[in-house]
Amino acid sequence: MFKLPDFNDRAKTAAEARKAKLDKFKQAAPPSEEALAAAKARAEKRAQKEAEAKAARAERARQLAEEKKLKEAQREKQAEQQRLEAIAREAAQKAARDARYAARKARVK
Repeated sequence: MFKLPDFNDRAKTAAEARKAKLDKFKQAAPPSEEALAAAKARAEKRAQKEAEAKAARAERARQLAEEKKLKEAQREKQAEQQRLEAIAREAAQKAARDARYAARKARVK
């Protein structure tokens, strides 16, 4: 009859598997000089690519900040222009109103 493994059996099996894996790792030959050199070259290449990517991100951030500054300056210039136009429009309206009042007073007299 089939018996399900209990906790102790499962723990023992897992410990044996870990020990077998560790023994296999210990028996493996140490990496060769060529493999170490290749791994070092890959690591250096990866570090160089990461440095280039970081520099590119910094340049892009600088460009975005510059664009944002230019847009803000343009927005401020446009707001100032609109304010000046509003002042000129109000002055023209006031002058027209004053002219109408003066014309009405001239007719009344």
